[in-house]
Order: sequence, then structure tokens, then C-alpha cells
Amino acid sequence: ILVRHGQSEGNVNRTAYQSTPDSQIALTEVGWAQGVVAGLQIRELVKNESIRCFYSPYLRARQTLLALLQAFDSQTVQLSSEPRLREQDFGNFQDDAQMSRVLAERQVFGRFYYRFPDGEAGTDVFDRMASFITYLFRTMTERDYFDDGRAAHEPAAPPPQNYVLVTHGLLMRIFCMCYLRWTVTEFEQVWNPSNCEIWVL
Repeated sequence: ILVRHGQSEGNVNRTAYQSTPDSQIALTEVGWAQGVVAGLQIRELVKNESIRCFYSPYLRARQTLLALLQAFDSQTVQLSSEPRLREQDFGNFQDDAQMSRVLAERQVFGRFYYRFPDGEAGTDVFDRMASFITYLFRTMTERDYFDDGRAAHEPAAPPPQNYVLVTHGLLMRIFCMCYLRWTVTEFEQVWNPSNCEIWVL
């Protein structure tokens, strides 16, 4: 289950990136409410099955996770912070006027291959996502991969029945590109999901 973070301050005001690091952009009140609703939707999907959440360490993703976990207050949810699920690096502090020119240039150059000044190209995100998926599959096939303090005499825990990734729009598309083996052309025909939109694979 892939979930994009809720509405952030950067989604409603691009100039926020001029003075706040991308990793510290917070949710709006609307974003928190979206996270709560997403949690209820996910709980309806998984019922009482076991679940592990991997989440981007960016503030807006962590806040979205906190909001959606309200639907699981009577259920254990395993949590793993995963830096490979962070947003594409667009550079450091982002001047709004310069970013407008950069985004226009990216449309001409191609969204997957374009490298942001002082930042990443989509190809870099693809590489770290491919690494993460390899790791994810390993956790699915090894019992007790996450040893959360199990005593030696306790039986090994099976892998969780459900995996939730709380991440960013581009990362959801790149995940699908890797997982479903989309071509670059197919990737560039897909646009970001809405805030707190859920994709179930």
C-alpha cells in the first residue's frame, strides 16, 4: 500500500522552500485531516492483519504517519524509518523564480532524466528505489527479519501480511516503475497522486 503525504505547507505556498529545508516542511491542518482519513481507509483494507509501515524521514511524511496511526490505536503496527523513501532532492533552499524556470526546462528535457541543480535526477531516485525494493523483498521472505527484542526461546515471527509505504508523489511513481517494470515513456505518462491518495498493489 503506497500513501502520499498529506497537504503540506509547500503544497500551498511554494515560497516556503526558500527559507525552510524540504525535509522540515510540515503538514497543514488539511494535511493532518487527510492523514486521519487515509488511516481509516487503510484500516478498512487490512482489518486486523499484521502490518509494517516504512516511512520517509521528512517531517510531512512522519506527521502523515502519526495521523493515520490514529486508526490503529488498538493494534500493533511495526514501524521503520527509511531514508530511501525521501523526496527527490531538488537542491537546497529553492528560489521560487529560479525553480519556475527549472521546472519549465525539465518539461522540455524530460522529467525522468532531468537533473535539478545541486539535486537529483529521476534516475538517482530510481536507483535508490531499486535498492529499497530488493531490501523489501528480503524482509518478506525471511522470518523474524526485524528482531524487535525477541527472546531466544520465543518463536520467530513471520513477515507482516501488509506493507505500507508513507512517502512522496514521485517516489510512488518510481516505486511502480521499478515494481511493475514501466518503461521511461510509461513513467512520464503518469503524474503525481493527490495528497494522501492511496495506491494498493
